[in-house]
Amino acid sequence: MEKHMAKDTKISWTDSTFNPWWGCTAVSPGCDRCYADKWDRRCGGDHWGPGKPRRLLSASHWAEPLAWDREAQVHGDRHWVFCASMCDWADREAPVGQRERLWPLIKRTPNLIWLMLTKRPGNFRRYLPKDWGAGYPNVWLGVSVENRKHGLPRIDTLRTNPATKRFLSVEPLLEDLGTIDLTGIDWVIVGGESGGEARPMKAAWVHGIRRQCGEQDVAFFFKQWGGSAKDKGGSLIGGREVKEFPPLE
Repeated sequence: MEKHMAKDTKISWTDSTFNPWWGCTAVSPGCDRCYADKWDRRCGGDHWGPGKPRRLLSASHWAEPLAWDREAQVHGDRHWVFCASMCDWADREAPVGQRERLWPLIKRTPNLIWLMLTKRPGNFRRYLPKDWGAGYPNVWLGVSVENRKHGLPRIDTLRTNPATKRFLSVEPLLEDLGTIDLTGIDWVIVGGESGGEARPMKAAWVHGIRRQCGEQDVAFFFKQWGGSAKDKGGSLIGGREVKEFPPLE
């Protein structure tokens, strides 16, 4: 489908980001160089860590998805929204009422595809809405996968929860994941850590995941090699970009 709406984020696998609040607490090695924590501090905040207050956002911010939805409807587009880049929507320390405020907004925006990513899939049953059923039609559930110890169990938990589609964000990829059971998974995004102190990602790890996606008929999206190569042809595999998306229906 041809896109008519402009992207407003540099994250290559989505069109926009939406954050119901700012702030989180590290839970695994994938959090060690958290870009969101660094950005929050650059903005003068201190919203990361257990017990730290989370930053609430304005009414105009909460109105943005409604505008995206209207524009998508006019153009006949489906607009992709990553929730959330500056928090974890399944965090137990979410500000009171903010997660409950999110679900009605999602239901009011059927032309948006909400990409709900978390490192806390064990909280799905606690925090998904009561009317979730087999999953909202415009919500895809996803988990972060950085290594075998923490990431692979998240995949198993994701698989046991109903959703229209399920995806993995394998970023930063910190080690060889070995054999991965992708049953029930529709999309795998892979990327290395960015920044001058990025932990290295080996090509063999990426190729292993790509091969398994092909064998198990799962869409594979390669975001970046990471490190200093991030913005200099650093998203190429074999001289070309590999950015697959799963079918919408």
